[in-house]
Amino acid sequence: MKIKPIRSAEQHQLAKKQLKALISSNGDGSKSDDIEVLTAVLERYEQHQFAISPPSPLAAIQHRMEQRNLSPRDLEPFLGTRARVSEILSGKRSLSLDHIRSLHQGLSIPYESLIGKTGGYEAAPLEVSRPVLKKLAAIGFNVAQSNAAEFVTRAFGEQAKPALLARRTRTTRTSAKTDVTALLMWQASTMLIASEAQPKARYNPGSLTSDALRKIAQLSARRRGPVEVKNFLAESGIAMVINPTLPGTFLDGAAMVIAGNVPLVALTLRHDRVDNFWFTLLHELSHIALHFELLKKDGAAFFDDLDIESEDVREMEADKLAQESLIPSSLLEEIVWSTYSSNDDIEKLSQGAGVHMSIAAGRWQRTHADYRKFSRLIERNTLRDALAPKMYT
Repeated sequence: MKIKPIRSAEQHQLAKKQLKALISSNGDGSKSDDIEVLTAVLERYEQHQFAISPPSPLAAIQHRMEQRNLSPRDLEPFLGTRARVSEILSGKRSLSLDHIRSLHQGLSIPYESLIGKTGGYEAAPLEVSRPVLKKLAAIGFNVAQSNAAEFVTRAFGEQAKPALLARRTRTTRTSAKTDVTALLMWQASTMLIASEAQPKARYNPGSLTSDALRKIAQLSARRRGPVEVKNFLAESGIAMVINPTLPGTFLDGAAMVIAGNVPLVALTLRHDRVDNFWFTLLHELSHIALHFELLKKDGAAFFDDLDIESEDVREMEADKLAQESLIPSSLLEEIVWSTYSSNDDIEKLSQGAGVHMSIAAGRWQRTHADYRKFSRLIERNTLRDALAPKMYT
């Protein structure tokens, strides 16, 4: 049969009758192609003709409240004070970026509904807490509440719009207590720090092989390894920056891409321990090695609180590659790797892997969930002074 485009209600009704007849007479399967084509034509017409606009942000919130029998007071953890909830529910105040993220994460309201047809959010100013602004000033960024949005735009470029940033790739490896605006400000400041000292070499995707990562891990055995690794990465086209956590953020590190194709690894030195530094560094480099194409998408990033166990596939992949880079699993079979391990076993493991002893001791502690044994073998409180002393005064 000849299938034509549908341009009117009459043609739509006729096409539905034709489809019903085709299905009834398709016992031998000879009309399956006609059924598939006519179905596609019908769907295209119906999607265009009967498209349903997403509900307004306020209607989406009210619908979820009815579904879950929530009171306005139940919204306070997501929207703030009782007065703020009242303003939003009465339509006197639009949703901020923080509100959109909180409602999506906490109540599973789709971003499309919260953003709404006309935007549905307050583009500016961002509501940044005073402690965050104070800490930014301490590390060299004089940001005021009134120009916080401009600060973010300077870092991200013109794409720094709440609708886009709300969809930024993020794994589940961030604390539920995270202040999402503080996290955004941390990312912006990190990108600006990196923009002032981008590596001269061009990154070659695929160059972070398992062998390359093992060589990076073995720099840990050198006295100035943490300093040398930054130069080593720069020569490979990878930027590395140190940026302390901001109040309301709980991070060890992050991986992202800036300027279109420059991989960026950021470390907070939240735990000033040699083992944590190297595992975080190798974890973020593993994200670059495994997920570079994903990170090249606008605004994408991995934020990692490594105190949190994650079931995210990408996080587990990065964990595994980082562990193998630091201490190959084959070496664990050659020593006593149990609750009865001795200092000699830890030393033998670190020497076999060619890494700092702190890494072997830290690996044992995490494996056995015992952070007292071998604690004296872990070097502490040296990295901040070596890598960014002015930022931690």
